[in-house]
Amino acid sequence: AQEVLDGTGSVSPELDEAIRLLDDHARRIRERRRERGAVDFDLPEAKVILDEDGRPVDIRRRERQSSHRLIEEYMILANEIVAADLEARDLSTMYRIHERPAREKVEALADTLSRYGVEVAVRKSIKPSDLQRVLDAVRGRPEEALVSNLVLRSMSKARYHTDNLGHFGLASPGYLHFTSPIRRYPDLVAHRVLTDVLVHGRPEPYRDREELTREAERSSARERAAEEAERASVALKKVEFMEQHLGDTFIGRISGVAAFGFFVSLEQYLVDGLVHVSGLQDDYYRFHERDHVLVGERGGRTFRLGERVEVQVARVDKEGRHIDFVVLRKVRADSIDLAPREG
Repeated sequence: AQEVLDGTGSVSPELDEAIRLLDDHARRIRERRRERGAVDFDLPEAKVILDEDGRPVDIRRRERQSSHRLIEEYMILANEIVAADLEARDLSTMYRIHERPAREKVEALADTLSRYGVEVAVRKSIKPSDLQRVLDAVRGRPEEALVSNLVLRSMSKARYHTDNLGHFGLASPGYLHFTSPIRRYPDLVAHRVLTDVLVHGRPEPYRDREELTREAERSSARERAAEEAERASVALKKVEFMEQHLGDTFIGRISGVAAFGFFVSLEQYLVDGLVHVSGLQDDYYRFHERDHVLVGERGGRTFRLGERVEVQVARVDKEGRHIDFVVLRKVRADSIDLAPREG
């Protein structure tokens, strides 16, 4: 399908035309969703390549091609249509809700980004379009991934609920999961409701709302557990991969700063590691929380969120699934302008 869209391959004249037509409509659907204010994250995602024995041999950036986005758009559309139909019929189901971010998180995000020249509109009731404007402002710039991650961390976690509370990120009045009943229980719930009521004319299958609410809470909990298991498995493979690079040096960007040190995301492999303050032996460093910076007491050397640095892989811990770096130097060339502004 991607080759057809790229003009480099063909299935058949009829199918090629159908794919191109689907893509054209998907782009229109996406544009309408953007017009209503939906937040569109395009964060880089790592894909660990394993050999026949399960050993990691490479870490690549997962591609998000136009054929993938085509499918995403129709899945979102289908989920919204089913949610609207079930709500209109007053049938019990599990909605996928995404609540508005907490005001204190938005204020903290606005304070952080304003110090780096990126403005966030802080309203009494923030809109998803306010956050999308922030993402649009840094699109294509070196700090795009950093700002996108900060925005993502400020948002609430989507969950399942029997009340339709809307989906903030999609700027949608109603949304649920319907498209993957073979792998997600909430999708199966929606299919059961549709099949029983609309196909067979039976009474709705989930008349005990309290029981369904408990099932929704359990589904949310199991989703979190599955995500954590996935993160842990990927983190383990990343550690195993970096074990092969002990002593090697890489360029990365400071993605987080804390009193105990700072985290660096490698540009080449999308791997995160920690530079602990105990390894900064040239000075005693204090953490300035509001500025997201470590400052040396005597020399005034700083390590600030967003700065590019060269690091060396010093240690890996497979049991703890973390990587330790030693910082070698700051990288000045092509560095982004994230120095706090006056005021």
